[in-house]
Amino acid sequence: MKGKWFVLLLVFGVLLGSVAFAQSQKIVRFTEAWPTYIDPAVGNDFSSSVSLANLYDTLVFPTYDGEIVPHLATSWEVSDDHLTYTFHLRQGVKFHNGEELKAEDVAFSMERLLAIGQGYSYIFKPIIDKVETIDDYTVRFTLKEPFGPFLYALVRLYILNKDEVLAHIEKTGEYGDYGDYGKKWLLTNDAGSGPYMVKEMKLEEYLHAVRF
Repeated sequence: MKGKWFVLLLVFGVLLGSVAFAQSQKIVRFTEAWPTYIDPAVGNDFSSSVSLANLYDTLVFPTYDGEIVPHLATSWEVSDDHLTYTFHLRQGVKFHNGEELKAEDVAFSMERLLAIGQGYSYIFKPIIDKVETIDDYTVRFTLKEPFGPFLYALVRLYILNKDEVLAHIEKTGEYGDYGDYGKKWLLTNDAGSGPYMVKEMKLEEYLHAVRF
């Protein structure tokens, strides 16, 4: 029923937490809510979070036993005062459009999240002082004060393709030179590198994603 159910259709793949099927099969997931937003700077409800976790990658990833392990980041260092976190990125990671994921995309994703002030920005706004791109594969976060669960918080920083988002901005918007920051386009499209990519999104109806 429109307005109550959505179908997340994943072809040739498996949703996080689902059991394995033969590649010739499809997975259809029903839930009592549609994926409200698939923009990482806007969505934070349950159904949106399920979609984001499949469309985008994060620097780190949680295991079932609660441990944080490398994902896009291969390693990181934390300063003695626990204010600076420096991450080294895995090389060769591709976005869905074929472009390589680099440190500037990580910095852009955090800066965009903070500027828009929606989604999971409430986690980061009180603690992030600045984010710097050191080189193509190194990014550094400086905190305003020590924050013990920072690595766990980064599970909610979904990394966008900076160039693709900027190529789809609406010039008129509330974010100055960034216009609408790509919010209109990201309502029905993704700019991620996750295991699935958007094939079709019908707002308040369904998300059809296919294996990347």
